[in-house]
Amino acid sequence: MRLPSRILLLAAFLAGAGVSLHAQGPKPACAACHEPAARLSASPTAHKPLREGHCKWCHLEHGKANTNVLHASGGRDLCQICHPAFKPAVGERAAHQFAGKRECLACHAAHDSGRKGLLPKPAQELCLSCHEAVRARLGQAHAHSAAKDDCLACHQPHPSSTSFLLKEKPAELCATCHDLEALKAPHTGISLKPSGCLSCHDPHGSAEKGMLRDRQHAPFSTRDCSNCHQATKGGSAPLVEPPPALCLTCHEALPATDHPHAPVKAGSCLDCHAAHASNTKGLLQKPVPGLCSDCHANPAKEGDSLHPPFEGGTCGDCHKPHSSKEQNLLTAPPKQLCLTCHDGLLKAAVTHAPAKAGDCLACHGAHLAPNEHVLKDTPEKLCQACHQDKAATRVPHFPVKEGRCGACHAPHAADRPGLLRKGEFELCGACHRTIVERTVLHAPVKQGQCSACHLPHGGPDPRLLKQETEKLCASCHGELTGKGHDHQALKNKASCLACHDPHGGSVPKLLTLAQPDLCYRCHERKDTFQVGHAPVESGACSTCHGPHSEKGPSLLRTPTASETCLTCHELGGKAFTEKHKGATLAGANCVGCHESHASMQKGLILPNIHPPFLDGCDSCHTTPNQRGGLDLSEPVPGLCLNCHEGAKPKEGLTAHNPFREGQCLACHGPHASRSEALLNRPQSGTCLTCHPTPEVPKGGWGHKPVLENACRTCHAPHQSEEKALLSAKPAALCVTCHTSIEEKLKAKHPHAPAASGDCLSCHTAHTGKFDHGLVSPVEELCVGCHVEADLQPKHKGYAVGAKQCITCHDPHGSDSGGMLKGKGHPPVAEGACDTCHAGPTPDKPFGLNTPLPDLCFMCHDKVAAAAKMAFPHPPVVNGECMTCHAPHASQLPSLLAGNPKDLCLQCHDGLQKQAEQAASRHQPVMAGQCATCHTSHGGESKGFPKGDIQKTCLSCHKDKSGNHPQANHPTGGVTNPSTGKPLTCLSCHQPHFSNEPNLLYVGCTNCH
Repeated sequence: MRLPSRILLLAAFLAGAGVSLHAQGPKPACAACHEPAARLSASPTAHKPLREGHCKWCHLEHGKANTNVLHASGGRDLCQICHPAFKPAVGERAAHQFAGKRECLACHAAHDSGRKGLLPKPAQELCLSCHEAVRARLGQAHAHSAAKDDCLACHQPHPSSTSFLLKEKPAELCATCHDLEALKAPHTGISLKPSGCLSCHDPHGSAEKGMLRDRQHAPFSTRDCSNCHQATKGGSAPLVEPPPALCLTCHEALPATDHPHAPVKAGSCLDCHAAHASNTKGLLQKPVPGLCSDCHANPAKEGDSLHPPFEGGTCGDCHKPHSSKEQNLLTAPPKQLCLTCHDGLLKAAVTHAPAKAGDCLACHGAHLAPNEHVLKDTPEKLCQACHQDKAATRVPHFPVKEGRCGACHAPHAADRPGLLRKGEFELCGACHRTIVERTVLHAPVKQGQCSACHLPHGGPDPRLLKQETEKLCASCHGELTGKGHDHQALKNKASCLACHDPHGGSVPKLLTLAQPDLCYRCHERKDTFQVGHAPVESGACSTCHGPHSEKGPSLLRTPTASETCLTCHELGGKAFTEKHKGATLAGANCVGCHESHASMQKGLILPNIHPPFLDGCDSCHTTPNQRGGLDLSEPVPGLCLNCHEGAKPKEGLTAHNPFREGQCLACHGPHASRSEALLNRPQSGTCLTCHPTPEVPKGGWGHKPVLENACRTCHAPHQSEEKALLSAKPAALCVTCHTSIEEKLKAKHPHAPAASGDCLSCHTAHTGKFDHGLVSPVEELCVGCHVEADLQPKHKGYAVGAKQCITCHDPHGSDSGGMLKGKGHPPVAEGACDTCHAGPTPDKPFGLNTPLPDLCFMCHDKVAAAAKMAFPHPPVVNGECMTCHAPHASQLPSLLAGNPKDLCLQCHDGLQKQAEQAASRHQPVMAGQCATCHTSHGGESKGFPKGDIQKTCLSCHKDKSGNHPQANHPTGGVTNPSTGKPLTCLSCHQPHFSNEPNLLYVGCTNCH
């Protein structure tokens, strides 16, 4: 232990500094808070460190922790620093070895007691306050005078290697007061051995004269020694005959059994019984279990669970003393024996197999075990020994995970299958109370059949479901889809649970919310307009829509919207025809004019209205015909052109087919529409009725306007001066979105096709197989214009292939000659290829002059130095420079081969995945800004931080330089008590992500 030397060093230092080592009382800093201890320091019997003001000899400073922290964890280890005589002795007995930190404090005060030795009571009173049995003996008629006056006459107070903490062995100890030679006469002339005193006499006191023990052997009680001993010869009294024959002259022989006690079998009666006297029934040498433990060592350790008879020392409750028909001298067969005390355990309909077979010891220890209820192992491991399949699941039930099988199952017997303690409703509800207390319950929950849906022990699903949600629901509710139009929620992963709570709630049909709020969780609210459809106003969405699957679009309960309308609106009714200028509108499409949910217009008219429709039908229609409909006053497109004069096709322009053929109603509604320009469908939906959406090949590319169905981003709707109805010339059209390319086209050296606006010479317009919409792979595309044979002479004789063009050249334009990318490797920009490459020889056309990384190190001294640091970046030392850098040219600084975030994640891909699942994440990690904290090539510290960790952290977290996370808490400049290393931000926080809030490792308890 290092503490004594530290104290001596401290003392030497203080003495050298002129500080008195005999100051009176605690230092002012201690006394300020510990006034009671300060008062005690003046006492002449006070503990020396307190009296001399050396609080630190026993205590650590604890101003911040605010707890009493002792050196060496306190207890005997602390006291023996100054009292070396009390160190553990060889063969030391267990007596006076108090467990825990209060060992010495059981008898001594810490600061002062007013008595010598810091004893809280007079020595005799102190001893007898624990040894009540001795106190009773000393109160008998014949008490041992030495013991009555002073326990320490025979015993020593601290741990000793002698039994009962005696100062000497009993033989020598008795002889210090008693003359054994003088005692021969009262003992019929027998020469006494000091070791035999305690075989007849109690050491503390007795009701019998001579302090004889309470129970005496019959011949001894009459002092008729001749029953067992021969006449005294020369001071000895040999036995008449040896045991057990001598014993059997009075005691009947024990019946023969298969399992005799070993001493009985050996005839060693005196191994257990005293020959003359004892304080214990049956003249036992000592009380049970002490007698038994002389042969049967007690293996109990602190924390063990003990069988009550074993703990209470009543070995005879389970074992016979001499012989038995059962193994281990049991008083009855194991099952019958256990049930003598535990008779109520098996009184139930279903019994645990081991209990039923009477194999109690399959789970329990006979005497003791390391777990509660005398279990041989933890409940988890015990149960798994037989039920391995219950825990071997990806997602275990929480009680299974914690090994708390007993939370649900009775260990011995129960009235329910599976040994369940209660019915499922009550049992599951004990933990899942919020479920069973709901007003509307799912039938299996209400009926206590939780296992109808859930696996009780565990399974592959986080919710312990027996199978996928939709299959599980369908097992009772049948197939809810397939009528033609299915609710989108049923197609999603959430399935039924998008709308229904699987257990219950407060809304009928297990809905998570009542209509219409449930519907509005996914659908835009429709009840905030000036004019609302009656079912919408009343929140009765199910008036028109089915919940799961229907024949009509949008889950309408009828095949068409008009049929749904007619379930409430009478087609030939007077009110209906009056509102429609006398027309019955048989076969009309109601939603061609009316909103189905809500509108800002009276009559639920669609928001974009044809002006004549507002003024009255007469502008376009005649009076009702015989069929009840309204005829047009003039055919389309002539009727339309009466107002839309500018919509006439012009000669020489590219015209949209419906526009050229006068089919206005192919795209536009005649009365009203939800879409601008009275289009039949929103955005490009109208276009897609004739022009199907181009499919994007697997792994291919799609033009953004195509993917977003925004046809009019590029195309005019009616006619255009450009081919394919483009709304502008290709060059001008493309750069409206691709603004970065527009800048490149203004460079000194633009790519000719791009500069001429011929984007489609390299790119497709809608979808394609290759990145960036290229019409073919790069190696094929470039040689369409550039002769591959011409490339080698222009590249210093090196056999350059077309596939490598864009490693150096910008495909759209550049201010550098040859359209080299903006950031060029100096040797490339200077045309000095041989700086890095060997000559363009056929066998190794691109061979390097020197292997990597040494080639790079020739110019990049700082990177070369980083490679020699304690923690270099692996690509640097492995010569994998091109993992991160382009060798010839790049658009990015430092010739990076790509976006810094993507570059780092190509090796550290798991970092971001874990961060996304964590409870808290460092922002630079999520943003891919690794260089915020790390250098790129290496460093002298693991993870190669940019510099000092504290400075790096505080460069962003300037407000955390002190008093963080609370007042007086340091953030640096001290030692971390849990590691012994300097305290930094990373002592408490993870650098990348954490499963705890605020990037914490575990919490404050790691140190405090």
